Amino acid sequence: MIVLLNILKIIGIILLCILSFILVLLLLILFVPVRYRLKAIRKEQDDAMVHADAKVTWLLHLLSVSFRYPEATYLKVRVFGIPVYSTEKKEQDKTEQDKTEQDKNEQDKSEQSGQELDRVKADEAKQKDKTEEKTEEKAVEKQEEKQEEELEKLLEEKLKEEEEEPTLIRFIKKLLEKLIKIKYTILKICDKIKHIIKNVRYYVAIMKSNCFQRAFSLCKEEVFSLIKSIMPRKLKGSFLIGTGDPASTAQILAVHGMLYPFIGNHITVVPDFENTVIEGDLFIKGRITVFKILKTAVKVYFNKDVRKVLRLLKREAA
Repeated sequence: MIVLLNILKIIGIILLCILSFILVLLLLILFVPVRYRLKAIRKEQDDAMVHADAKVTWLLHLLSVSFRYPEATYLKVRVFGIPVYSTEKKEQDKTEQDKTEQDKNEQDKSEQSGQELDRVKADEAKQKDKTEEKTEEKAVEKQEEKQEEELEKLLEEKLKEEEEEPTLIRFIKKLLEKLIKIKYTILKICDKIKHIIKNVRYYVAIMKSNCFQRAFSLCKEEVFSLIKSIMPRKLKGSFLIGTGDPASTAQILAVHGMLYPFIGNHITVVPDFENTVIEGDLFIKGRITVFKILKTAVKVYFNKDVRKVLRLLKREAA
């Protein structure tokens, strides 16, 4: 009995350790932020459009993803500092594959010289088959020509019967046919317009409802708070911009002035009204928390007003 109790005790301790480990891991995933950093440089003299260096880390670099472009382009994933995935290895493998392919191509060329004789014999047999097929095709074409001649005769007979009718009756018949077609097209257009007007009225009624207003205000608040949490904590940039046209360069400066309340003094733009130049450097650093994303998603998805609006929209789509 004591032995059984000791075994159960050990099993309970192991299960408790596993559950506590899972719980700690979930808490780390939810509350430890994912940090990101980006450096980008653009120089007019360089051939590459942008030189970029990005890095994403989590839990004191326990998991890190780094990316560089264009010189020595690579994507690396490390866990506990150990490389798990890297595109550099793939580039080396490609060079080895190219060498093996060259060897294979040389072997294939030697084999192809022996296969050409077999192909010549096969082509001769195919030509014989083609001559036989052509004779059969000619017989089929003759039969089709006979059928076409019979159809032409029937059409000529019908045209003669129509010509016997007076011209006034024929004109009235054609006019009636055209009027009927115009009538059907007008009716179709009217039905489509009625359907569009009905849909517009339905959506306007939904947008005017209190349910939609409450759902829209909730979504707006949650989305803006999520964007604020995702936005970079550090932002620095300086750009030299010139389009060659003073008017368009002035428009770019106007847009920069409109964005000043959001970016402040973090990004500076120096205009060049004479030359076409786009140069500069940018540094971004921020973090994203999984808990914040899940919180906003759950709050929006399980809201009664949002679900009701979605049901109304789906009902109209069905």
